[in-house]
Amino acid sequence: MLRLPYLLPVDVRTPDGDPLRSVDSPSSHELAADDYLLELHSPIKVYLRVSGRVHVEATTERVVFEFGDDATIDIGARSYHSAPGATITVPDDPEAMMKAVSTFPSALKTLSPERAWPTLRGHPPRVERGDELEIPSDLEVPDTGIRVTVPSEYWAVYTVAPLAYYLGAEVVPGESAHVTADTGAALHLGDEPGEIADATEALLKRVFFLDCVVRTEGLYPDELHERNVLEARADIDLDFADLYEVSPAERLAVYLTIPDEAVEAIASPWHRVTHTEANPGPEVAELLPYLVNDLSLVRPKVGSERSAAQSEIDDELDDALDSFLRRPGPSVEAAAIEDFYRSADAPNLRRDGESGSSVSGVPDLDEYVTLPEVDALEQAWVGDGTPIRGTKLLREAFANETPEPSDGTIDIAVVCNDERMREELASVGDIYGSRDDVPVSLTSKIGVSTGELRELLAENYDVFHFIGHIDGQGFECPDGILDAGTVEEVNATTVLLNGCRSHDQGIELVKAGASAAIVSLADLFNSGAVEIGETITRLLYHGFDVGTTMKIIREYTSIGDRYVVIGNPGVPVVQCDGFLPILCHITTKPTESESLNVQPIAYPVPEIGIGTVFEPEIFETNYYHLAIGEHADINITRDKLKSWISEDYEPVIFNGELIWGSELLTEM
Repeated sequence: MLRLPYLLPVDVRTPDGDPLRSVDSPSSHELAADDYLLELHSPIKVYLRVSGRVHVEATTERVVFEFGDDATIDIGARSYHSAPGATITVPDDPEAMMKAVSTFPSALKTLSPERAWPTLRGHPPRVERGDELEIPSDLEVPDTGIRVTVPSEYWAVYTVAPLAYYLGAEVVPGESAHVTADTGAALHLGDEPGEIADATEALLKRVFFLDCVVRTEGLYPDELHERNVLEARADIDLDFADLYEVSPAERLAVYLTIPDEAVEAIASPWHRVTHTEANPGPEVAELLPYLVNDLSLVRPKVGSERSAAQSEIDDELDDALDSFLRRPGPSVEAAAIEDFYRSADAPNLRRDGESGSSVSGVPDLDEYVTLPEVDALEQAWVGDGTPIRGTKLLREAFANETPEPSDGTIDIAVVCNDERMREELASVGDIYGSRDDVPVSLTSKIGVSTGELRELLAENYDVFHFIGHIDGQGFECPDGILDAGTVEEVNATTVLLNGCRSHDQGIELVKAGASAAIVSLADLFNSGAVEIGETITRLLYHGFDVGTTMKIIREYTSIGDRYVVIGNPGVPVVQCDGFLPILCHITTKPTESESLNVQPIAYPVPEIGIGTVFEPEIFETNYYHLAIGEHADINITRDKLKSWISEDYEPVIFNGELIWGSELLTEM
């Protein structure tokens, strides 16, 4: 017997790999005595080669394999290619960067439509800046006959890098931007940065989503909702089996003939868009392989993207920033700020009232970056300044990402350096220990000295959660201030600095070794900070990664807009207790008291990224959907929802409010 304490997808195949059946929902399967290859889609890919009888029993809580007494079982495993396997040295020259990007497709595990699976897209080589171009001779770069031509400008190279990687294309210099193939296929991408970014985004989405449909002819021939949608259209007549077998260049030629409306019918919002400065320099090159590995869209921030509506939004954000950062200026006098901090309300702030009107610890107002509205779940920024919405990416965060061997226990440290904030210490401690299927080692400390805080930061914690006073000078401790800029070693993966103005300190901790830091941009009132600390803890503990967690708290908590992520937004803390973290938007229907509208939104996590499929349990269908993004809403009864939701269920948005399983059941 082999028993796994959670439900995971399993594919049953012949010894040669041909698919027989899939198991990814509660069900029972009896396999007669024969030879089988079982593929278990776990965080480490596991294979069972079985000769004999097999019984598979899948429930919402486990998968159990029972074998005949005389069965022979061989067990194999492979890790995913989630880190760079080679290093390329590049001089500060856009055309040299083109040659480096042209090697990125060497990481693809296949050029067939199966490349749409996240586990069959390996990590591109690491890029380091140096005096001359050095490309390892053992990199096997595919020759697809596809070329992407762009001007010799860094913004152009960065913009087309994800597309070139996915297509297996060579990037070459030219006066105009276009994609060509040996088959004669050609597409003009535009002349201006905004046009080229739009066309590149549209082409990548077109090829990717069509690959997701065509690959159903291959290794995983499951019925897919998006294929059903495409086949039902009168303007589509495709031979999917033939498309699966032809070369990438021939497939691209066919894909370019498909009407835009048909592609839009099967597309869903992209998971992440990363913005660069309008004229980025060579420093972005070292981050580019990680953006491409994430298959993030990359766009230069250009003036043409700032519409009148966006300008109004940006102005409102600037006004809001000026208000909550409490900066001296034409409308806010420094003396008034100082009077406020000496008032009766000051103890409710997570800062030292004696700090007067100091605003150290956060960027100046003109160092904030407003990002344009995009059709994506998340946004990120590479460059000077800090985004108001999204993640500020730092190269050091990705260099820190190689994990140490783990015993499977989640190690968490919670430090509270102010007795008045013990409420958050107690509540997050309860949350961190609330899942029976996740072993947790929790260290809670109160009143930690500067020396002990430095030692805790150097230990291997999955999460380091600080509660207390922080400003530009550092962490307030009983014996003084610890400046993160003096900390030489940080081994915590994710740090949550829930104190006022922790932005600068978070940046220093990422540079010293953390992969992600959740930090504040402003002063925090204690009640709001407690809400944020509890909500972040719950979301991380339900399997949402850091970037998604911050997106949710910005939209659904009282002061979530005062926080931002520094580093790598794709860092998770624990594995989701389901297949993917899903946020269901549930609304009541005024005219039908017993009917509810439910729309699931699935978010990516490492190794289960864009291109994954799943079968939403609540849909009660026999076909799969592309997993990441919004899904068609459905109507269900209150009784049906009650049978589906448990007290420890993931968070939901109920009538516009973020609540949890136990609260939802009460509302029902």
